[in-house]
Amino acid sequence: MTTRSWKCMCGSFEASVTGEPLMACWCHCTLCRQQAGSAMQLGVWKEVDIKSGADNLIEYEAKAGTGTLRKSCKTCGSFCIKVMGNGVSVAPLGCLEPVIKPTMHIFTEDKGGQDIMFPDLDCHDQMP
Repeated sequence: MTTRSWKCMCGSFEASVTGEPLMACWCHCTLCRQQAGSAMQLGVWKEVDIKSGADNLIEYEAKAGTGTLRKSCKTCGSFCIKVMGNGVSVAPLGCLEPVIKPTMHIFTEDKGGQDIMFPDLDCHDQMP
């Protein structure tokens, strides 16, 4: 099985995942667009191995009571990981080595006037 790793810009945070994601997507939800300024490439895994920097993360729960936490590096501000209320973890695909390409778009109803890159991928208005 392939292990993929990523780190934040300053190197304080480093993590890895093994195997293929449960889902690899472009997310067009309002929260991802606010965080990244555009659709985000995300991969969903059951388990993430945080190798360093867990104590250097700030957490933000955008929707109170959901238990979904977006975690960013305190030092450089990089988005590092999102932990969903159901316990799965979301990694930024654009940072993983080796690369995984998204296979679908989600929350396309939230994209506003933005065009969809790679329109040949499946599009879902909600979470599939």
